[in-house]
Amino acid sequence: MKSLFEISKNELEKHLSKNKKIDIAIIHLTFEGIQTYGGGVCSVIRGHIEALKVLKNKLKVYGIEITPYFCEIAYAGDHERRDIAYEKYAKSIIEEMGGEIIYLTNFSRGYLPKASWGVGDLGGIENWKTAGASGASAALNITKKHQAGVIYCHDSLYSFAPIYIALQSDAYDADALSILVLHSTALTHELPLPNPERLMAESAAIHWAKISPKVKLGYISKFIRNHIIKDYGASIKNMVPVGNGINPQNEIFRQRSPEEIKIKLKEYNIPVDRELFVTWGRAVEYKRYDVNLKAAARLKNEIHPVVVITPKYPELETLAKKLGINVSFVYKFDPELIASLCQWEKSVAVGILSKFEPCGLIPMEMRMYSRNTGALLIVSDTGGLFEQVNDGVDGFVSKQDDDKDVAKVIKRILNLPDEEKTKIRKNGFIKVLKYYTWTSQILITLSSVFSSLRNIFNRVKKEIINDLRDSFLL
Repeated sequence: MKSLFEISKNELEKHLSKNKKIDIAIIHLTFEGIQTYGGGVCSVIRGHIEALKVLKNKLKVYGIEITPYFCEIAYAGDHERRDIAYEKYAKSIIEEMGGEIIYLTNFSRGYLPKASWGVGDLGGIENWKTAGASGASAALNITKKHQAGVIYCHDSLYSFAPIYIALQSDAYDADALSILVLHSTALTHELPLPNPERLMAESAAIHWAKISPKVKLGYISKFIRNHIIKDYGASIKNMVPVGNGINPQNEIFRQRSPEEIKIKLKEYNIPVDRELFVTWGRAVEYKRYDVNLKAAARLKNEIHPVVVITPKYPELETLAKKLGINVSFVYKFDPELIASLCQWEKSVAVGILSKFEPCGLIPMEMRMYSRNTGALLIVSDTGGLFEQVNDGVDGFVSKQDDDKDVAKVIKRILNLPDEEKTKIRKNGFIKVLKYYTWTSQILITLSSVFSSLRNIFNRVKKEIINDLRDSFLL
């Protein structure tokens, strides 16, 4: 049988009518998520692991066997974000599905090498070449064992991997298709002076997709799609949606009792007698945590800001002193703390005020956490964040970098009647179930690259959405 990516619907039906299975490897090349916690790509990887468990069983009914593989650069045991417990859990789940975790080399001694230009944790071009070649080799060897392989290459670190895979797939006799998933670019995260090496690496893969049908560009939002077309010269013909999402039935989204939440907040010395304004994420400038603090200062003692970030961000502490406000700074990603902050009855809002955030999982996560009680969502009006929000219906949109407007939105929330807050929470929750689950996002991607299997993937997507609605009694 010819390439599974090119086979006609009739040929596929003949194949399945003979009780032959379709055998697909789903492969992720990543730099976080298995061994380390923290960051958007980590959330994607962990989300896919949980979603693939559901999809494997659902698709098997239709004669489609999927096997997951996760290839991640190897980390030193003393890495500050090392998550040994999750690595053990992920290994058991992935192996139970017949897959494997594979550890890759990069240009460091078990860390992400620091670069002096741009996003330091990504390192430089030698690191991208090394990680890309290591990942490409692993992905091709995996694909060779299966009928076909879909390879997610996450972010700039793996910009070169799709090129290597496209060039070498015939030599490996592997039916491989690579998707470069750009969670951000040099032109969204590194302005006003982007790293020229990163620009070059991203551009190489983007334009290679015009040359090779074995390379696709994955867009996580309309903002990113339009951005790489306009600013990098990408062709929409070579692009596929990869989206972002959450797993609603993950245990982390359970409802916590007020007593349990109080204990967790007190563990971090966060006041339980104050109205809270919460944010969290990586400690980088484009996240605009300073706007959160300035907005809180405008409201004086009406709200208490909580900032959960890593690593430390001394400039924010200096700003807080200058503004004369008390802030709870937490320099650690504790998922239980995040969940507790979102669900706490005195949490007024979660403010995600990044500039040109490509998509963002936080709006989806916080809506799941606070579906019954707690914070409402505020996002800024640039990038991919506000695509997820219908202002005043399921959240709120504020003007970019305008702390006065953010304070105005917070004041509006403070004055809302309880029944209106409940309605907004429910609307946001339903939107997540309909549009922002990992099972739906994965199936949308697979439908885009396997046209002959589209009807099956769409059928399974509807089944899962109905299952979710039933499980939450909607």
